[in-house]
Parts: sequence; structure tokens; C-alpha cells
Amino acid sequence: MAPSGGAPNTPPNGPHPSNPQSSPNLVLFDPKAVVPSQPLYLQRNDQLFFYSYTTVVGAQIRVNYRFLTPEGEIKEGQFTSPPFTGFNLSGFQLYEGWLLSFQIAQITAQAAGAWTFTQASIGRGSVAIFGSPAQGSIWQGFVLNAASNGWPGTVPKEITDGPGVIRSITGSTPAAGAEISEVVPANRRWTLLALRAALTTSATVANRFPGFTLDDGTNVLYGVRTNAAQTATLVDSYYAAPGSQFYNDTQSSIIIPFPTPTQLKAGFRIRTATVGLQAGDQWGAPQYEVLEWGNWDT
Repeated sequence: MAPSGGAPNTPPNGPHPSNPQSSPNLVLFDPKAVVPSQPLYLQRNDQLFFYSYTTVVGAQIRVNYRFLTPEGEIKEGQFTSPPFTGFNLSGFQLYEGWLLSFQIAQITAQAAGAWTFTQASIGRGSVAIFGSPAQGSIWQGFVLNAASNGWPGTVPKEITDGPGVIRSITGSTPAAGAEISEVVPANRRWTLLALRAALTTSATVANRFPGFTLDDGTNVLYGVRTNAAQTATLVDSYYAAPGSQFYNDTQSSIIIPFPTPTQLKAGFRIRTATVGLQAGDQWGAPQYEVLEWGNWDT
């Protein structure tokens, strides 16, 4: 199978693999008799695949790598993915030799709380075909913007590993007379830390009893409501704090308990459920803090 992506030893983009930047080796060896400690030998029809998932808009990953040719020469190369949002599968052919190492970084500026996760694999077939079969997984982990990660040297991590990313999220403002409904985005997992939402009631005389529900998109998993009525022309703030007890400070701030921990995955919803909500009542945009991980289970 003829290699694609240019001349031999040339990655599909970026500079040609460089020549050694030092004096020639004084010791030559036959690679058939002496091979590197890394048993990662690639043939001409093998490719390095990089499967990435990101919350960055227009993300790009850059891979700097070193490999040893059958002639005993160490070469270097660089590969930069096209910009992508969400998912991306890209890769290149190394031609033939032993992969010695690679360093990978996310080179696009990213907002606080954004992240990129990448899996590196070896496979055959066209990288343009999503889901091309991989014969081996080399490394996986979070790819950073201000630092690099790579193989060998760093322990592979699952997308759900680690302490999570702390995010403060401003939700959407519903229409007047409507409830708040916040949905966990695709391929995310959240642990809710805190939530605040304010309800402004109209001049219509009625008692309102705000509350919150958690559901999986269809089925309600948890529901709780204040027993303190909010009357007309008031602005009260409601706080959901996992592990806290119900509390009303009588100064328009009410804590409503949530389960500990409150864990949600893609498609789950955080909603308000207000008994006696009037057409002119207005919920403001909620503000909530979460620990976020990626999650392959959509």
C-alpha cells in the first residue's frame, strides 16, 4: 500500500522531518539486532490517529514527534490539526520506523473552564473515514493550552479522570410566566456545587411556592419546594446547595436542599417548578457552579 500525504518521511502538513541537528552518530547499529526500548514499530501503511473532543471553538492540536528510521537516524516532525469544534479525527503517516516520543498541545486560545481531550492510536486505513479501525491505543489525556502533554512520560487518563474543571455558568432567561430549564450539554458530566436564581413576581395577588426539579430529560429524579410563599411584587433569590438544609433568612434569600452529591450527565435537566406561577412572573437567568468532566456516554 503506497503511503499518502506526500513524499516519504513527510507528514501531511507542517515542515519536513528535520535532519539531525548535531554531529553524525559515532556508533552505528543494525536495528535488526538492537531495537529501541519502545516496541512501537510503524510500517508504511500505518497511521497515527488523534481523536479529540473539545469545548473550545476552533481548537487546534499540535503534535511534535521524534522517530528512528531503519537506517538508525533520528528524525523530527510536526503535525497541526485543522481547526475544529466538538469532535475531530485527524492523523498522518510516519512512513516507517520506531516512534520514540511525541508532545501534544492545544494551541488555540481558550476561555477559562474550556478543555480538550485527545486519544492517540495506531491504525490502518484512511484517516478521513470516521471510525477507522485502530489496532492499538498509545495514550490519552487532557491536552493543555499553556503546557504540553505526551508520550511516553505521562500516565494516560480517561476522560472522566481527574478533579474536574470548575465552571461558573450563566444560564438562559426564560420568557415571562415560564420556568427555568438548564440542560447538561452533550458529552459532559457535572457535579453541581451551587445554584442561584431570582424570581420577580408581578402585581397579581397570589401565593407562589418556587422549587427545583432534576430529571433525565423525561423522568423526574428529584423535586423539592419551599414552604415559604412568595407573594406579589417581590424579588426573592433561591439557592440550591447540595447537602444544605432548608433555610429562609426572611430577607428574600431562601436555601433549598439538593442531594449530596448532585451528579448529572448529558441530557439531564435542572428546572424550576413553581406552584402558583403567574403569567407576569419572571425568573432571571440562573447562575450555577459545577465541576465538569467529559463523558463518552451522551
